[in-house]
Amino acid sequence: TPTPVKASAPKPAATPTPTPDAMKGAWLQVGAFKEEGDADNLKAKLALLGLESRILTSDIPEKGVWHRVRVGPYNSAAELDKARSQLKTNGIDSAIVKAN
Repeated sequence: TPTPVKASAPKPAATPTPTPDAMKGAWLQVGAFKEEGDADNLKAKLALLGLESRILTSDIPEKGVWHRVRVGPYNSAAELDKARSQLKTNGIDSAIVKAN
């Protein structure tokens, strides 16, 4: 008599889901500007959307001073995805960054 075939366990996904700790301190960068006034304008627009943002000013060698506008920090993928969706709905592109 044939032996019954046992079902094998499902294989784990190739890309593991990030743990909640992996998201701690993630920010969304929504703009980088040479002119501080442009960064301030975006910060004001974000405030009208209910998103608190921060301007980080950096002197980048050979490029000069840049003003980066970031939203966050987010401690979970769900919070980050919700904010990204809200930004996209309002025509604002964003990139995930880890900041100190």
